[in-house]
Amino acid sequence: MAEIPGARAGLLRDAEEVCAYLRSLAARLTPGQVPEFALPDEPFGDWGTEPATFQYSFHGHVRARDARPGRAAYDPALASLAAESLREDGWESRVEAAKYPRTGGREVVVVGVRDGRRITLSFPRDHGAVLYRGQSRALPLYEHVPHVRPEPAVTPETLEPGWALCYECEGLGYCPACEGRGWVMGGRPGWGGGTGDPDRLGRCPECFTERVCPICRGRGSVRPG
Repeated sequence: MAEIPGARAGLLRDAEEVCAYLRSLAARLTPGQVPEFALPDEPFGDWGTEPATFQYSFHGHVRARDARPGRAAYDPALASLAAESLREDGWESRVEAAKYPRTGGREVVVVGVRDGRRITLSFPRDHGAVLYRGQSRALPLYEHVPHVRPEPAVTPETLEPGWALCYECEGLGYCPACEGRGWVMGGRPGWGGGTGDPDRLGRCPECFTERVCPICRGRGSVRPG
């Protein structure tokens, strides 16, 4: 696949702008405790979209109690200030309650979204840390190559004597549901990333990413009876 000219530089620039904003936000929320945000070497690719999109994700944390002596526990005023600051800066913000995936401990999460960018601030209730996360926009990096239906493996004119066109793929040889791609929009929930979401690619429910017709196994024809 060929890269879209300038797309990678644009994505990196977008991520750096989110980093810069997150540093300025941290300077206001936890003065003297601005974390370092290191971008990964390569952006994360989401191949469940068409075309595939890529984005940078990064994080850093501080202990707010270092900047606010005597406040070792969660400070609700800090989460409120974060949500208010995001709104004042033109971000859509919301406050959520969440649990730690492993320990079940609780935290308050402030989410800000603007023009496809995302900022998440986590405030654990059991100590005074603040976790800052940022995400750039999700953008395509590669030229989209539209799917082209493959040529059939066999036609009525090229059938071998004693054989008939496969009743499943009608001579295509490839899976008729995905036409040899292995993935379809929506897809099959479960292994392979399928979620059943009609707006995302998922594992083909007919061939399970094997690509060939499940009846003729790619031959395009079957023996009658």
